Amino acid sequence: MGTRDWMERRAGGAAALYDDVVGRLDRLALAAARRDLLQDVTGAVLELGCGTGSGFGLYPATARVTAVEPEPAFRPIAASRAHAAAAEVSVLPGDAHDLSFPDDSFDIVVAELMLCSVARPDVALREARRVLRPGGSLRLLEHVRHRRPVIGRIQDAFDPLWNAVEGRGCHIGRDTPRAVEAAGFHLERVATVPLPAYVDWFFPIVTVHARKS
Repeated sequence: MGTRDWMERRAGGAAALYDDVVGRLDRLALAAARRDLLQDVTGAVLELGCGTGSGFGLYPATARVTAVEPEPAFRPIAASRAHAAAAEVSVLPGDAHDLSFPDDSFDIVVAELMLCSVARPDVALREARRVLRPGGSLRLLEHVRHRRPVIGRIQDAFDPLWNAVEGRGCHIGRDTPRAVEAAGFHLERVATVPLPAYVDWFFPIVTVHARKS
């Protein structure tokens, strides 16, 4: 049994472990960052990798949210939480690498703590740009490569071990803001989420606001 399997069994399943980790991060500082990220969204919204739907309650009633999640164990929980949200939320199976929506379908695309673990973040970001309408907004909350190069190199060195222990494809040193620009977005704001030093040293988290030109 791998480390991830052991952790999921101890927590009561993959969804329970996911909720536990997100809950701990929210108590550290992420809850405020997530509220800031979503408080003004409106119109047609696509959320990529919604997990168990822990963020649905943060959407205002002005949003019409289509949430895609590839993990079958997460979708029923997300669907149940969708009913309690102020926004209109629908949960669908989906893969960020190959979205089943036409070009220019959404006003806003949101992703939280998922670009670290997709196999091809460049492909996922190009897909996000494709389904956004001209001038549409990309909103991200992600843990990223440390701003200090020496720590970034340490992240690189530990990444294979972390990936093996975490067991879900998570990478700790991806330069997501740079990847957003490379996918053709205009970066409007990158803000560091204030975290305790022992977390920020290895898992810095940022919010990103970008726009489709």
